[in-house]
Amino acid sequence: MDTDSDSGTWDCVIVGAGPAGLNAALVLGRARRRVLVLDSAQPRNYATHEMHGVLGHDGLDPADLRARGRTELGHCGVEVVTAEVHAAEALDGTVRVTSSLGANLTRTVLLATGMLDEVPDIPGFADVWGTTAHTCPYCDGFEHRDERLAILAAGARGEHLAILLRQWSDDVSLISNGPHGLDADQLARLQALGIPIIETPVVALDSDEGGRLRRLRLDDGEALDRDALFFYVGWQLRNDVARTLGCRLHDDGSIAVDASQATTVDRVYAAGNCADPRALVPAAAGAGATAAVAMNARLSMEDADHAVTRARAPTT
Repeated sequence: MDTDSDSGTWDCVIVGAGPAGLNAALVLGRARRRVLVLDSAQPRNYATHEMHGVLGHDGLDPADLRARGRTELGHCGVEVVTAEVHAAEALDGTVRVTSSLGANLTRTVLLATGMLDEVPDIPGFADVWGTTAHTCPYCDGFEHRDERLAILAAGARGEHLAILLRQWSDDVSLISNGPHGLDADQLARLQALGIPIIETPVVALDSDEGGRLRRLRLDDGEALDRDALFFYVGWQLRNDVARTLGCRLHDDGSIAVDASQATTVDRVYAAGNCADPRALVPAAAGAGATAAVAMNARLSMEDADHAVTRARAPTT
């Protein structure tokens, strides 16, 4: 599997083994395609112990979902290996994917690497990340309903998060960690909802031994008692493969795709958070299925065309 000559050409190489990548692999495997999944073993939600908003799996550890998925893939012949992808190159009719295991040729590629969340550089943050510090209100807001919530974000992102989280609690404070960057209309909305804005930077987070947030310590010596923190700093692609291939990217760094999850580079598809950073687990998995169906349809048509070519070839 570590060289082109040893492995031949795969029907699809999937980069990433989260919900999008695994679901795509399942659909393609069940379509009897030859599929290789390269898993860096660095999921976006590595710090999270429960996932929510996933029908039939609410509260399940994301690691358990991934493990179940890998087991299911084994039943339909999909190979999943741990490897970091370093580069990819579009060739004539194939794509060469280079990982820590070597190079593999494939007829199609699915990028499903997720995104890498940037986190606050604040002492004590690591102790609460994934327990009482989160990025997604829809994933974790319900678990902190009626608690004292802090939003750590500036500008429009901060306003949006703060307004959303008022659905779950009447006690929401927006900490912009410096100038808030809001216009008059944004300020009016927050004031009308009773959401205070604190511009004083946070210098430390206090928590208990279970990773439950207790308070935010501010640069002026004051402290704000809070039970949970929702934040936005930014996100970025986990590797440069999409850029190396020449895929068009959106302003937020995500990969631009069409309705079939195809990128702007022929034979290269993308699904999950790397194409839609805000997609919840069901949406990411669904995008993986959409990509798989599109890739299999393309491969089937190519197979049919090759059959026609062989049938028309002169015999001797």
